[in-house]
Amino acid sequence: MPLFVYCEDRSSFVAQNEVALSKKESHHLFVLREHEGTCVVVFDGLGHTRQGILKWKSCNAYVQFTKSVEHCKIPLPYISLVQVLPNEPATFEGVLKKACELGVHTIYPVLGERTEGKRWTQHVWNCKRTRFQHLMVDACKQAKNPILPILSSAIHAFHDIPWESFNQRFYGSLLPSTPIKKVTVDATAKSIACVVGPEGGFSPEENQLLAMYAQPMRLSPYVLRVETATVSALACLRNL
Repeated sequence: MPLFVYCEDRSSFVAQNEVALSKKESHHLFVLREHEGTCVVVFDGLGHTRQGILKWKSCNAYVQFTKSVEHCKIPLPYISLVQVLPNEPATFEGVLKKACELGVHTIYPVLGERTEGKRWTQHVWNCKRTRFQHLMVDACKQAKNPILPILSSAIHAFHDIPWESFNQRFYGSLLPSTPIKKVTVDATAKSIACVVGPEGGFSPEENQLLAMYAQPMRLSPYVLRVETATVSALACLRNL
């Protein structure tokens, strides 16, 4: 399968016969020792791909296109991940990678009651967001997913989430009466919200609020780590 590379220059990607890759992409290809003439697929993160061959000019990588733009259909339903921020940024980075592999459409970070607020101020989020974006690009390249998830620019509270924009809403629960096998995804649903809690689970107040908007689902008879719960929930909803 051809190597996936990311193009930030979307206008040239569509209109030109050749496009220059970013310094980051060029460096990555140089480290991989990819030679001139290698077949690659360029994607723009919006579901468009274009095949070409790799060219080098000094240390800068270019792609000479050999085919026209192809439009990849976004799979329905759109799944939005409402993720309560874990205390460790590294844990959230793992969640972002898995979200790309499982085809998440939008990611809403939430500051929960059990999240240490001093670790996730809006300033901290703004500083880390560029790194998060790079991680998602790399994850999409590895997964051959041409559609980059939309990462919210701000940290949300639960009442800020646009609940009414989703056809169905689910949240991870520890209640024994809500096994995943009882969850049903409406065949006509175009958008689904999947809510995953932090370490220690949701607070009683958060559980009460979520019950007003979403359907609970228990993913396992055991308590799951944040990243395990996220992967399990997304995979289940994608395949129900």
